[in-house]
Amino acid sequence: MTPQAPVQTVLACSQCGRTFAQSDLVQIAGNWVCGSCKPAYLSRVMATGPGAAASMRYAGVWIRWGARFIDGLVFMVPFGIAMALLIPNLLRAARSQPPNQAALTGFMLTLLPIFFLAMTTYEVVMLRYWGATVGKIACRLKVVRSDGRSLGWGVCFGRFFMWNIVTSGIPYVNLVLMLVSTIMAGTDEQKRALHDRVCDTRVIYNQSPA
Repeated sequence: MTPQAPVQTVLACSQCGRTFAQSDLVQIAGNWVCGSCKPAYLSRVMATGPGAAASMRYAGVWIRWGARFIDGLVFMVPFGIAMALLIPNLLRAARSQPPNQAALTGFMLTLLPIFFLAMTTYEVVMLRYWGATVGKIACRLKVVRSDGRSLGWGVCFGRFFMWNIVTSGIPYVNLVLMLVSTIMAGTDEQKRALHDRVCDTRVIYNQSPA
């Protein structure tokens, strides 16, 4: 008579939510963690303590797009007001006989670098010192490293470059990359978009008081 195999207990990983046999999980700081999540979770426990690591909640796609929309309003409204004040002078230069092409060209060549510099400074500085832009602060989100640490200057600039230049800044290609990045964030257990994967960052809900 063949003895019955013992029934294995099935548990869910506290980080990704997938179910595994208990023998395939390890208990860290009172939580069951699978092999895939173990390195990042163990690093968070060592860096921030068990309570902080366990409380990490990853932000989904739609709230992140909402934060981007708020950032767009915060950044574009002052820019739009400045443009509205300058447009009459540009129209006069364009209608002059002959049209003042030098003035128009000089204006555009000056405006684009200023706009890019302001956009870079806004996002990089806010991520470095606050871990979030105004939009993310409004949505109670924060950007951290995979182990829960704050971002350094290099990571802040790399994340800005990956999203604003590579993912969304190249005409036509950006439509594909933004769609791919959104799908990645929507299907990944840690809600990582393309720029999160490249820069090893996570967008989480900020549990600290505003």
